[in-house]
Amino acid sequence: MTCHIECQPRSLPPPAPAPPPPRPPLSHPTAGPSPSKKGKDRARAPPTPPSAAADDPKYLIPFYDTILGKAFGDPEKYAKLYPNSYEAGEFRKGRYDLDSFTPGHLHPDNVVSRSYAEAASGSGLDGKGKSKAGKPPSPQLVASAAAPPVKKGPPSLPRAQRRFFAPRQSPSPHLDAPTTAPTFAYIAARVLRESNCLLPSGFSRTVNPRGSVSLTVTDKATPAASYAPYFDSLTRALNRSFPIGENPRCTLVLAPTAVQLAIHGLPLRFLPQDEEELFPYIRQAILNDKATPILSARYLNPSRDSRATKQATSAVITIDPQKVSALTSVVVILSPNRKVERAFSSSRTSQCKNCWRYGHAHQRCPATHPTCPICALHHTPAAHRCQNPSSPSSGNNKPVLSCCPTSPPHCCNCGNDHTATFRECPA
Repeated sequence: MTCHIECQPRSLPPPAPAPPPPRPPLSHPTAGPSPSKKGKDRARAPPTPPSAAADDPKYLIPFYDTILGKAFGDPEKYAKLYPNSYEAGEFRKGRYDLDSFTPGHLHPDNVVSRSYAEAASGSGLDGKGKSKAGKPPSPQLVASAAAPPVKKGPPSLPRAQRRFFAPRQSPSPHLDAPTTAPTFAYIAARVLRESNCLLPSGFSRTVNPRGSVSLTVTDKATPAASYAPYFDSLTRALNRSFPIGENPRCTLVLAPTAVQLAIHGLPLRFLPQDEEELFPYIRQAILNDKATPILSARYLNPSRDSRATKQATSAVITIDPQKVSALTSVVVILSPNRKVERAFSSSRTSQCKNCWRYGHAHQRCPATHPTCPICALHHTPAAHRCQNPSSPSSGNNKPVLSCCPTSPPHCCNCGNDHTATFRECPA
């Protein structure tokens, strides 16, 4: 007897759901990690969201920071918000270089520094609210962490980069120079204030024998190029206040800042005789050797007849001050190395500040000792003293001109009783 048993398939129960992943431990902002954790395992703070201060109107106004040497703001957006402002008018005239501006909210004065509470909580010390030795931070450490960083000012600019001047159309001495020089500085300051200029308004001023009026910014971190937008108005004020007839002063210009270098020992038989052809020749030779462009080139001796009697000569080139370091003491021109040194321009009226004689610059003075411009003795002007111990003007303690009859001035050029800087000296 055969028995057939049918097996019915049994349905299996559904699989149990997977257990949820363990919840991460809650991180408290003020509580540090457990002692067993390393510093690298600590939870990092979320990134700071982008600041919305870029469109704040107070950060859009264009201005120039003389300490940082950078322009901040957004002239285009500011002109749209305030179309009747002075800045909007300057923007429409194209006076702003938009590519040189940095957003105003990125200025160091607008960056929010850490609060005292954040510093006291240990934020930024070592992540645990303690010093490296494992002790709570001292009040001095907390105060130093909360204090804003000390900003270091930029180095002082050379005098040439802080000077601008107004030459006359035809060089001619100014008869009222003693009045023009001190008065124009006050006129320039008034013009800048009326133009809402935020730049420093302190200037030292001079008028040279050819009638040019020069202004030098007394703030050593402010370049003269910052005042370029105001040159036209300053020139109009100068000519209006001091009219000089048919020979007025030209528009103010920046003082030349190019550095002059002299290249010696150049063979004349390979050089062009015309100075106009000398510049492209020297420029290409220096580009081949140093890959540095120059601005101009000329013969040190301008007389062609005088050069014809010699076999070698020197050339004077001008170069940007930032590229002087590229030209070391020698340069290869026409195969051998040629000596290069700093050149200092002078004329028959140039007065040396070392020996106080005429015809050369103090950098090329042949004298081995200084000469006093007050008494013509061999010492510096700062070391000048009166020989009278009871001088009524304290001339025995500091330099004083004509402090008493025992120490009259004496010129080292003509021998008369005046200083070496006397403008009416016969020399």
